[in-house]
Amino acid sequence: MASSSSPSPPLASLSQTNPNPHAGADPRSDPSMPAASDGDGASPASTELAAPGKEELEPPTPAEETPTPRKTRLPRACNSKPRLPPPPPLERPRRRAAAGAAADETPQCRVVTPLVSEPEAPAELARWRLRCMWELGSVLNFLHVFRALLNITVELTAEDIEAALITPNGTLYDIHMPLLKSIPPITRMAMGRGTWVTVLCRKLRDWWHWVAEGDLPIVASHGAEIEMYKELEPSTRLLILKAICDIRVEQDDIRNYIDTFVKRGYDLSTFRKERIGGDSLGISYWYEDDPILGHRLYREIRRVEQMKKEPGKRSKGKRISTPPVVSYHWETVASTFEEFDDVAVS
Repeated sequence: MASSSSPSPPLASLSQTNPNPHAGADPRSDPSMPAASDGDGASPASTELAAPGKEELEPPTPAEETPTPRKTRLPRACNSKPRLPPPPPLERPRRRAAAGAAADETPQCRVVTPLVSEPEAPAELARWRLRCMWELGSVLNFLHVFRALLNITVELTAEDIEAALITPNGTLYDIHMPLLKSIPPITRMAMGRGTWVTVLCRKLRDWWHWVAEGDLPIVASHGAEIEMYKELEPSTRLLILKAICDIRVEQDDIRNYIDTFVKRGYDLSTFRKERIGGDSLGISYWYEDDPILGHRLYREIRRVEQMKKEPGKRSKGKRISTPPVVSYHWETVASTFEEFDDVAVS
């Protein structure tokens, strides 16, 4: 016997019923939603009808698509940037040590060959050593510039002065006596050819440390200084004469003489010798022209030697720099016509 109630719909129809039925509608009479076809990519929700009261349909939900990979554009000239070179590798301590060793092997100063070599004859060695001292050129220039104030009545050449410094004779008295008389304090001692050395020692005792360096080479010793002066080296006798000339320049008469000429418009080079030429290697040339003393050409070589750094000495993480050592070499390259001719040819 059949029942009066209608059979229950299948589960598939219940799951696909209209979610928004209108009032008074029988849910069992609503047709089920059609299933999406296999070839259609739309979801079942895209076929639903809009609810009553809505004027526009809801936009369908787009299906998720796999993004396509972006194509790589070729660089253009307007936006192309050059690639920077890779940074240099860090310098290792071994490389630094090798570079320091290579720097130490480089020559520390320029080598300049002297024009006048050491003579082979022993008799000429003392004169050559005097001519290698710039103090000799300074003394000759002093006698040339201030001859009018020095009261030196004897006309002496440069060779005469060199010979007297090598072997003491009366020429040293002729030079020192007028100079010592103008240097205070005034001495009451008679200045003869045998006693001028004692007066010299007394003058040097008061002035030596103002014009020279080192210890006083000779002191008064009850007359023994006269023989002691003769036993000095020629270079030491030259340094003593140079000190006497420097003391003489500090006196009032010479200072007033210089001031008067400067006020008249004379240049200071009149009283101070200036070089006549040079080069980039530290070489300077000086020329002395005197009708009595003679003509001489000097050459001065300036050497700058970079001292090697001592390893291991550091101050607050920095290596201590060693200052360079500056030395000078002086030589008389020409004093006669033949020597001037040889220098001009070379």
